[in-house]
Amino acid sequence: MGRRLFWFAVGVGATVWLVVKGREYYERFTPKGITEQVEKSARNTRGWVDEFLHTMTSAMDEREHELREALGLDGENPSHQEGVPVQESTRN
Repeated sequence: MGRRLFWFAVGVGATVWLVVKGREYYERFTPKGITEQVEKSARNTRGWVDEFLHTMTSAMDEREHELREALGLDGENPSHQEGVPVQESTRN
């Protein structure tokens, strides 16, 4: 009797698990479910792109500041305009 009860419980558990997973898969592959998956992927991708662009912009600004400081282009030297040296003409 104990073995039958055990296998009955295993069968009931497997059936419940199968029904729950089946519903999840069914809802996932309906048009509404697919739309939700696409929207979620778009949000994740947008977040990743925003984070990447923020990190890249910050790194670019930091590196530009370092280079300007190293080259002395912080506006202290009037012969340089935006990092490009002014060439004086030697022709008359």
